[in-house]
This record gives sequence, C-alpha cells and structure tokens, in this order.
Amino acid sequence: MSDRQAAQFEDLPTSLVDIADALGLRVALKLMQNYGGMDVRFPARPKSDHPVIKALGETDAIALCHFLSGQSIYVPRRPSPGSVRADVHRMEAAGYDRAAIAQELRISMRHVRRLANGDQGDDRQADLFD
Repeated sequence: MSDRQAAQFEDLPTSLVDIADALGLRVALKLMQNYGGMDVRFPARPKSDHPVIKALGETDAIALCHFLSGQSIYVPRRPSPGSVRADVHRMEAAGYDRAAIAQELRISMRHVRRLANGDQGDDRQADLFD
C-alpha cells in the first residue's frame, strides 16, 4: 500500500474502514460521495434498478451488497475530524483564504477558524471521547 493510500485509509471514518479494506478505498469514497449523511440498507440481492447500483456501478454495488448482505449502515458525510483539520492547515499554508477553505471543504467559516486556531474546546468540560 502506498503512503498516499495509507493516509487516505487513516482519514476514513471508522465505520467505513472495513469496507475499504475488503472492497477498496474507491468503493468507500464513492459510498461517502453518494450517500454521505444517510442511513442506507444494502439488500443481499439488489435488482438492476436499485439506487445503490445506479450510484456505485453494478460491479461495486453487487460486491458491497454481498459484503453487507442485508445490513443497514450510517454513511458518514466527511472523513475523520483529524483529516479535516489537516486539510484546513494544508490549504492555509497553500495561501487559501478562510472563505475559500470553507467553501471547498463544505464547512462553516467559523469551523475553519476554530480548526485553524487550534481551538480544542473548553478546558472545564470533559472530552466526549475520552
């Protein structure tokens, strides 16, 4: 696996890592692109006109439906939060202004500012994920 591909695997939300590992990073990214922010049920045997087949292509969709075989999953909208922070820092270093970064990453300017300034939240509150 190349360094770039390894970095992209690390950027994936945890819920999609198994899909990327089994079917490839391309399938996981197409899934996020087409169904990000949605709960999706994957039939064991999708019909040729099923929306998943139209969105992912027949080969990838059939492989994914076979892999998930009747399960429903929530497909995250974005990669993991750490990768968004890294994207903000990379784009700032490349000279993008914060409005352009917000538009490109489809996040608010306030969130861009928070990530760029390294805001880690309120020290008086416990971290939700600790």
